[in-house]
Amino acid sequence: MLKAVPNILTVLRIVLALSGAWALWQSYFWSVDYNVPLWLGDASVAARTLAAYSVAAFIIAAASDWLDGYLARRLSAQSALGALLDPIADKVLVDAYLLVYVLILNLGSETGVSVYILVPVLAIVLRDVGITLVRMVSNKPGHEALPVSASAKLKTLIAFLVTALPLIAFPLGLGGADWLLLGWMAALWLTAALSLATGLGYVRRKPDQQA
Repeated sequence: MLKAVPNILTVLRIVLALSGAWALWQSYFWSVDYNVPLWLGDASVAARTLAAYSVAAFIIAAASDWLDGYLARRLSAQSALGALLDPIADKVLVDAYLLVYVLILNLGSETGVSVYILVPVLAIVLRDVGITLVRMVSNKPGHEALPVSASAKLKTLIAFLVTALPLIAFPLGLGGADWLLLGWMAALWLTAALSLATGLGYVRRKPDQQA
């Protein structure tokens, strides 16, 4: 039973990622049109509560990325399923929040979301979808899943930080700072470049290295 704990944490990370991203979107929506169910009472309070949950969900999910790996090693519970699910959970966490940022920026701007934000986000998401498909195909019975490279781990760490920045900036009242937005966009492009570079590295691996 204990050996199932790391995989359970990984699945919970996916649940937190999706529910946290949804909470972020819903909190923005409620803060704009105030159309909340009557039983929730004050719209601003409901929106702030969901926003707080979205931040907490991201932090807990990101922290569990280290925890499930540590427990898997400590309990000698490494498995092909865990090796497949863990990077997928990381991608869901980053991609879900980034896509919500795009939706919010699109609704919050009269001209729509900037291509300088949309292009790198789409590059990151499409790369992650592609690599996930490669992992699923390479995860043959009796073989280990495609291993995560050191450069990909660095990319994931940077992606976590880039995704977390808006969640930190807005509660601190820094969401409207031009210098912070420009810095975040630069970091977003860097993340996209690293994502494409590491993705190309996976694709170039020999078939026997993907077993």
